[in-house]
Amino acid sequence: MKRPIATLAVVSFSIFLVACTQTAEPVKPAAPALTAAPVVNDPVKVEAEIIQLERDWVAAIVNKDVATLDRILADDFVGTSIKGGVFHKSDAIDDIKNGVYVVQSMDMDEVSANVYENAAVAFTSQDEKSTYMGNNSGGHFHFTNTWIRQNGKWQVVASHGSPYMAK
Repeated sequence: MKRPIATLAVVSFSIFLVACTQTAEPVKPAAPALTAAPVVNDPVKVEAEIIQLERDWVAAIVNKDVATLDRILADDFVGTSIKGGVFHKSDAIDDIKNGVYVVQSMDMDEVSANVYENAAVAFTSQDEKSTYMGNNSGGHFHFTNTWIRQNGKWQVVASHGSPYMAK
């Protein structure tokens, strides 16, 4: 009688061990924590990007490309015109779209940018052939433009233009 009890005990213990190993889930390594991708702040690359955006902005004005203007100008954009007037994004786009401001050419002879992490200040110098409300508005102008990087994209938030007067 001792033998069947001992056999029963060994079989029961074996079943218990098999059951334990089959119901236990393997330990999985912890998933890595999700982190935002670091923003690349290579000043040389950002400077080149801002300079290209300045060129894209000029081309959009000349070509009446309001979609590009809408992408480049921040919603809270404020500009100061060469005559000292203040205008907003909607004004800039509407003036192009409605033919109030017509540009035959904008030739940039100088463009540079200083980069400050998520901000950049660009300087441009250009000859412009244009009309505003049917009147000649062309000349040689200097612009200072402030760019901000938000949500991974650069947009201009402020612009100030002045007529260039040689000394």
